Amino acid sequence: MERQIKRACSDGDAVVLLLDATRPDDRVDLITSFLARNRKPLLAVLNKVDRLSPEALEPLISRLCSTYALDGLLPLSALTGTNVDELLQRVEGHLPAGPPLYPEEMVAEQSERFFAAELIRETAFEQLTDELPYAIQVEIDEFREPEVDDAPGAGKPRKTYLHATLYVERDSQKGIVIGKRGSRLRSIGSGARRKIEELVAGPVYLELRVRVRPDWRKRDRDLREFGYV
Repeated sequence: MERQIKRACSDGDAVVLLLDATRPDDRVDLITSFLARNRKPLLAVLNKVDRLSPEALEPLISRLCSTYALDGLLPLSALTGTNVDELLQRVEGHLPAGPPLYPEEMVAEQSERFFAAELIRETAFEQLTDELPYAIQVEIDEFREPEVDDAPGAGKPRKTYLHATLYVERDSQKGIVIGKRGSRLRSIGSGARRKIEELVAGPVYLELRVRVRPDWRKRDRDLREFGYV
């Protein structure tokens, strides 16, 4: 995955370094080595500042700027919207002008399957802690849309059926995701189902299962299969 970071940044016009205010010292070695090689315009951002007190924010920004030799760090809260517009303006300032890549009326280039998988993964992020969420990959095994029934008095709208697999790297992680008697997995499924219902504008039946794919983040074959390459 570190190789993918390098490739992505080499193809980009600018780099946004997004740090987490609740976990500011994650992967210091990776970030430091990346910054030493980076030659693209850099925008350094500290997200989740809504979780910090005003008294703690300034010393943290000063420390991180010193650690990574940054000229500055934009405090941001994606949750509350603090400085999101400012970040977008700064990013836009580093992007070269060019013809549109997609038609103006096109909202997204990804399918509903893609967004459903991301919503499931997002819900897992929200309910699990520490490093585990980063070891989770979600694949949609089946996405069956309801048949259209325009007959008068057709009754209740039919459900969209989804079957998805959450891949983790170790058996111990599988137990954490499933939870006691399946409680955690049911909770993830319930939260994700509500989000997907908003996406498809209709009722959804969501079935989840958890499987172990040992060290998938370190295997080129798995990364290709999951679309990271």
